[in-house]
Amino acid sequence: MRKLLLVFFTAMLCTGILGRQSADTVKTNDGDSLGLIIPDTGSSRIVEINRLLAFAEQFLGTPYRYGGKGPAGFDCSGFVRYCFSQTQGMTLSPSATHYFNHGIKVHPSSARPGDIICFTGSNSRSRSIGHVGIITEVTPTDIYFIHASVNRGICFDAVSSHYYKQRFLQIRRVLE
Repeated sequence: MRKLLLVFFTAMLCTGILGRQSADTVKTNDGDSLGLIIPDTGSSRIVEINRLLAFAEQFLGTPYRYGGKGPAGFDCSGFVRYCFSQTQGMTLSPSATHYFNHGIKVHPSSARPGDIICFTGSNSRSRSIGHVGIITEVTPTDIYFIHASVNRGICFDAVSSHYYKQRFLQIRRVLE
């Protein structure tokens, strides 16, 4: 994950989004430094996204629990809701089916870390949201996300994987 964040911030520097006067060291909630320096652009969006992703990453390997809304075990919407609540003070839906109500819909080509990615549930023919995750990295060829997998608990996956490619529905931006 740290490598993903480094790639993200390097890309931001190269595109000119970052790079003004002062800088802050990014820290996790427990105070550990990630070793990344993010220049202060007058906007806290990048710092807030980094805080969200670092917080989410600390739950890697946490088991899946149907209806789980806390660190002892999460379902997908419980995980997304918990991460946004704890780092952003936002209250999101406890049910994946209601995520179309949050934020704005963005095209996959405009996706960025911190956006919420929505999929159908196990039925790939359904058109309603049944699974959600948080985008962690966007490359020219793929979108990576962290989520609560029924079989693997909190883990990373890619939209290009056969399972998720068939079930992709939309991306929602809740952090501006």
